[in-house]
Amino acid sequence: MRGLTISGVFAVLVLTASLAQAGEVTVDGRKVAYREWGGGERTLVMVSGLGDGAETFETVGPRLAQGWRVIAYDRAGYGGSADDPRVHDAERAEAELKGLLAALKVRKPVLLGHSLGGVFAAHFAARNPGEVTGLVLEETRPTGFTAACKAKRMRGCAFPPLLKYAFPPGGRREVEALDRIERQEAETPGGATPTLILTRANTGQGGFDGLWLEQQAKLVQRWPAARLVAAPKGGHYIHRDARDWFVAEVSGFLAGFPTR
Repeated sequence: MRGLTISGVFAVLVLTASLAQAGEVTVDGRKVAYREWGGGERTLVMVSGLGDGAETFETVGPRLAQGWRVIAYDRAGYGGSADDPRVHDAERAEAELKGLLAALKVRKPVLLGHSLGGVFAAHFAARNPGEVTGLVLEETRPTGFTAACKAKRMRGCAFPPLLKYAFPPGGRREVEALDRIERQEAETPGGATPTLILTRANTGQGGFDGLWLEQQAKLVQRWPAARLVAAPKGGHYIHRDARDWFVAEVSGFLAGFPTR
């Protein structure tokens, strides 16, 4: 290491710590790829939104891995995970996540879901309350939002069907199942799982964003042990738009769970 300064050594160590350990497991006969940071007795599993794979969490994963094992994975048909020809609804996502947790020997994780990933994480927690320690919902679409949006005759209520072709195979299958996913979510009650709900900045301008923020209160009704917090800036991708704030809020939430 001749000629390498102390600051250079530190930079190398920081870079090494931030790199994810890539791996794959077999779930229901299919390959599921994942990325992992840190280690410890407690585990945070991150579920990406529609159109995104595990890569969306690359900048926040290592920062949340302070005494925690942090895992992000590609759902079927995303990234390094094999596609699944079946309907990609909430029940399929639940089965896949359950298989992943079993394969990685993860017990009672905290689940963090962004957007559609939040719907899947909430669905899993509601149906498996004893298997989840905590829940973080980032910009998760509230149950009944589409109907409330259409009632106000706003734009952006439904997902543009043709946009699905910009997504990987798994994303296209999820778009095709959106109505079914929303019904499954509505039919599944919430629960008492400790929950942190993070939503976009309150612009005070009404319209779609105003309705979105108003409807976030419905998530609190479904998860009565929840705390709802609006980001200081940014839109749908809080973990990118307000990264430092996001890490601080999630880290604070995780600090409330003692080592088992």
